[in-house]
Order: sequence, then C-alpha cells, then structure tokens
Amino acid sequence: MKLKQLIGICGVLLFAACDTDIEPVDQRFVTPETQDPALWAQYMTCLAEYKQSEHYMTYARFDNAPERISSEKDCLRSMPDSLDIVALVNPLSTFDREDLAGVQAKSIKVLLIADCSDPATAVQNVDDAIAAIAADGLDGIVVSYTGAVSDEAKATETTIAARLAALDKIAIFDGNADFVAVENRDKYSYYILDASNIGTVFSLRSEVDYTIERLGIPAEKLMLAASPSAVILDETLEEQTALLEVARCVMAYGPLAGLGVYDISDDYYSASVNYPLAKSAINLLNPAYTE
Repeated sequence: MKLKQLIGICGVLLFAACDTDIEPVDQRFVTPETQDPALWAQYMTCLAEYKQSEHYMTYARFDNAPERISSEKDCLRSMPDSLDIVALVNPLSTFDREDLAGVQAKSIKVLLIADCSDPATAVQNVDDAIAAIAADGLDGIVVSYTGAVSDEAKATETTIAARLAALDKIAIFDGNADFVAVENRDKYSYYILDASNIGTVFSLRSEVDYTIERLGIPAEKLMLAASPSAVILDETLEEQTALLEVARCVMAYGPLAGLGVYDISDDYYSASVNYPLAKSAINLLNPAYTE
C-alpha cells in the first residue's frame, strides 16, 4: 500500500472540512472524521494497511508536555500520520492523554523515553517510565544513552535489561549502542543512531559500519536520525540538509530499518524549514507517488 491513496483520501477530507464562508455567529470547527465518517473510516483502513506493509520505518522524538502550548506543533495529535513511532521525551500531560487514543488509532506506536545517560538515575528513570507506560497505556519504551560507556554504566545496563525482559512492550535503544551488552541486544526492536552532529557522509558511513560490523547490530534493526536543522557535508563536501542525506544513507545500506526525526516540534510547521524537510525525507524513503 503506497501513500498515494492515503494522501488522496486525506485531501478530500481536508477540503471538505474547509468552509470559506464568513459566519458571524455559531462557528464550528469540523474535523475530517466528523465531516465524512465513511470516508474517514476508509482512510483509517488504508493507513493501517500501509503500516502493515513493507516500508521504511519512521520514528520521531517529540518534546511533549511544554509548560505552555503555543500552537498545534506542541500537540501529540499533530504528529504526521505516516509516522510509525513517536517517542515522548516527557511523561504525558493532560492534553497528551486526550490525544493519545486518536494517535494510536492511526497505527502509530507511542513510546516513552527513559534517559539512562547518568548511571546514578538510570534504573530509576526506567522504573518511572515503565510505571507511566502501564498507567497511560503506551506501547513501549526508548532507552536513551549518550556519551562514553563507563563501568558504572555497564553495571546499570544489566539491571535495565532485566526490567525490559519483564516488559511485554516494544523496546528501542537510542544512542551509543556500546552501552548494550551483547547478550541483551536482542531485547531491542530497533537501534537509533544520531547523525545530527556527524560532519560528513563519510563519517556517517563509518559510524554505520562500526555499529553493524563491530557492535553486531543487524542492519534491519538500525535507524538513522537527525534534526531538521542539522547539516552535513556530502560526497563533494558541499553542505546539505542532514535529514535528506541520512535518508539516502538508509536506502544505501542493506537497506537499514528507517529514519528518525529529532526535535520534530521545534518550529515544525515553518513554511520554509522543518516541515518541508521532514516531509521530503519521509517521502524519499516511502514515496507517495510512483512513476
């Protein structure tokens, strides 16, 4: 199932929901699902079929629950329907909980991040995340670790692996995969490699090679991620948007599992920056239209 049919149905729904007539009173906001329930049901069926089909996985890290919601970019419900996984940086807010069921209905897995970079708090952060996952009905956990791996960190990894073994949910690792002991690497469905601060595509390829060949992470489990604002030097040492180069690298290697988008809510709806970049990268991997 390609995205073309999905876009066509969604476009009809959005067009039908718009009313350009000016009414001084009794104005109502009509959502697509209430405007044409039958067409919306067809769209949701197509979306579910697409998520079950063979395609590159798409992952987004969402800095949810801000102190103040400034626009739709701060709302969980505004995540692109084409995403497979949304990883939440913070526990759910009241507004997130209101949006959760609608997002999960679109076959998007909603996970909670546990930052384990500090060994002193790593296990507690995982325990807190697991409790929140159970309380809010989330789909799994993202264990995050950045920086060099110390002996203290390795000790916490053993405890964290035991927690994951008891968690009947999706587990993803984001960061330095050297943190994960060899015997525990099959506990994670995917690994996220951050390419945001990698200077060139040559260095990115070296990092991918190291992760696959030296650490033994299967290519089909490895996702590459970058922020929309990040840049990278291409093969001719010309500066390019990192997300697009990362997407090309995903397709070139094996291929890899898919693409991650960091900082998706930072000015996500800019008319000329983040939204077009993220959309272009996702469409490069999973084209909406074919020749």
